[in-house]
Amino acid sequence: MLLTLIYSLILCLVCTVSSGVSVCSTDGMSIRGGEYSLSNGSNVGSELLYHCPDGYYPYPKRMHRCLGHNRWSPSPSRQGSQCRVMTCPYPIELRNGEVSPVLLQYVVGDQTTYECHDGYAFAGSASRVCQSNGKWSGDTPICDHGSGHCRDPGVPPGAKRNGNMLDIGDRVTYKCSLGLMLLGSKERICLEGGDWSGTEPVCYSKNFYDTPEEVSNYFSTSLENRLAISGLDDNTDGQQVQKSIQMRQGGKLHIYIALDNSGSISRDNFTVAKNCVKALINQISFFEVIPRYGILSFASEVNEIVDIFSPSSHSDMVLQNLNKVTYGKLNGTGSNLSKVFKKIHEKMAVFKERNELQDTQQAIIMFTDGNTNMGGSAEPTVIRIRNLMEEIHGKDWQKYLDIYVFGVGADMNEEEINKLVSKKSSEKHFYKLRDDTKLTSLFKMIIDESNSVGLCGLSWDRDGDDSTRSKRQEYPWVVAISVDVGNEHSSCMGALVTPRFVLTAAHCFREKQIDRIKVKVFDQDDMTLEQKPIIHPEYDVFKKKDKGVSEFYDYDVALLKLNSDVPKSKYTRPICIPCTISSIRASGLHTSTTCKAQEEFLLNQNSVPARFMSEWKGQMYEKDVQIKLKEKRESCIKDAEEAEGIKNYKEAVTKNFLCTGGTEDKVEDVACKGDSGGALYLKNLKRRIQVGVISWGVKDLCMGNNIPKPLSTATTRDYHINLFRIQKFLKEHLGEKKEVTNYEPLKFVD
Repeated sequence: MLLTLIYSLILCLVCTVSSGVSVCSTDGMSIRGGEYSLSNGSNVGSELLYHCPDGYYPYPKRMHRCLGHNRWSPSPSRQGSQCRVMTCPYPIELRNGEVSPVLLQYVVGDQTTYECHDGYAFAGSASRVCQSNGKWSGDTPICDHGSGHCRDPGVPPGAKRNGNMLDIGDRVTYKCSLGLMLLGSKERICLEGGDWSGTEPVCYSKNFYDTPEEVSNYFSTSLENRLAISGLDDNTDGQQVQKSIQMRQGGKLHIYIALDNSGSISRDNFTVAKNCVKALINQISFFEVIPRYGILSFASEVNEIVDIFSPSSHSDMVLQNLNKVTYGKLNGTGSNLSKVFKKIHEKMAVFKERNELQDTQQAIIMFTDGNTNMGGSAEPTVIRIRNLMEEIHGKDWQKYLDIYVFGVGADMNEEEINKLVSKKSSEKHFYKLRDDTKLTSLFKMIIDESNSVGLCGLSWDRDGDDSTRSKRQEYPWVVAISVDVGNEHSSCMGALVTPRFVLTAAHCFREKQIDRIKVKVFDQDDMTLEQKPIIHPEYDVFKKKDKGVSEFYDYDVALLKLNSDVPKSKYTRPICIPCTISSIRASGLHTSTTCKAQEEFLLNQNSVPARFMSEWKGQMYEKDVQIKLKEKRESCIKDAEEAEGIKNYKEAVTKNFLCTGGTEDKVEDVACKGDSGGALYLKNLKRRIQVGVISWGVKDLCMGNNIPKPLSTATTRDYHINLFRIQKFLKEHLGEKKEVTNYEPLKFVD
């Protein structure tokens, strides 16, 4: 009995201790004027995060972590937590000018105005407003005398500047007021070109943050510059991106991405960062530059998710490996920032030994809170990376290296992060958002594709916006064609394949009367033709009438040459067509790939998923089909005999046709009568590549059913001209010529 009592007492004590270890009470943890959230309930390691309304910040701390035994770190204030109004750095120091009004403190909504003394020229913003994120609107005001080689660099709010000389080689240094941290360059040098080295410093409080708009503007512009291809030469066909800072033609891009997986990063923080990386890689895959990726996660040790030396740099493979990474699976919970930069430096050093860095840009993108408790500061290793780049590129080394950090977590070491990131004039490389969860949606749109309108085949989701203009982004190549012959009217569709040419079906034009052909490209005025429709020379609808085919549609393709180029925009741009350099790149293939190899790559299955656009009563619909190839082709083309006027399918359907429709794979969509001439394109690619022109079908199910998307029957098939089979025709009219043309030609591969 006594033993039983002792055992019960011990068990009770164990349960009590265990319960105390695993739980933290939230009594007294509320915040005046705001609310809090818990990352993992009241369990050990859970983060209690305070949230305040816009324009306010949590005081005295934003986050507390449960240590167990009902202890929080840091310990909560006896006075409790509250939401305080956001303040902006003191803006009074304007050399050779006046600031008004002069206040003891500047809070959200306060406005200041600036004016220079006589003899000084004003630059920057004459009026600034304290914003809800703790920053001043506009640019730093400057009063410049004009006597120096470099313009006066100004003094940002909350800072003091040492140094007044503005000639080549002169230096200025900055220091922030008590309680503020300096981000950017602490020292700047007047350069021979008249610019200052580094990036403009700013002084912020711990509570500042960047808005999503700021991050998108700075980071997307900087990264797009690294993804751009410059100039026209033998490796491009004119469908490239133009940028102010451009990657050298034939140059390469290495992207290292590091995810902080240490104990100071919560599961939610890590998941957000991981999703950001996936979204970023997906966005980059739309561009013609194919980077090499090195993906790492780190805590006490470094985990190599994707080796940059791996022969496969395809984005899908990178994403597969990234999906396998889980939170908290590394040895230890410490944070060793230095070690992850050392790993990256080691990789770069190997590339240097191989002489593979001369034309290679390096981008390091890190998601971390900047806290490190192992290995010391990462700054010495970052300096070694910079020195390595300088050995290769000399004084231009900064053009080839970008180090970005996205702050994650509630307790960041901003000053440590500032030591690591790149500092370039008019660029920003450290980003800190108020809410980590907004990062994922931001990264899905981080690359502003409106600046990439030269890329063929880009198609973007409209994100729930059902306006006609927004929908148009999904099919920017679609062209509406109307033909009037006498009192008869017919309509077809076409695809913009260059800014000057539309590819469509030959049977749309009974007579070549230009004044009766109207071409409509979205919101442009009706386009006129420079010449009659260019019909494929072998198209002859009555060629096989004596062989049981009343209408024969082999080579049913035509080109319309417009009088002027269609302006490129996100709403009007060409689709990719096979066997061009642009479509080779869009396929993720090397530019040395042949036309035959691209066909084998794209059309390599018995059934290949494809799509086409269909118009019904003023609305556009995307339809899904399967191209039947190899073993499945025969049964598909045999159903041509179900069409009126065809007795012998082998005579009607030549090797130049692609076949879709039916029910063997799934019940597919079918084309309607007005869809003729439209593009049949592949849907399983980041970019859209047209592989066929819609020509004819066994039966028009649309009119009979009076619905926009009728489903196929077992024998309802559609037939499309295979663009891989008419390359000679396309090259002749769209490719490069010996004589000068008034349009931009495409470059075809053999």
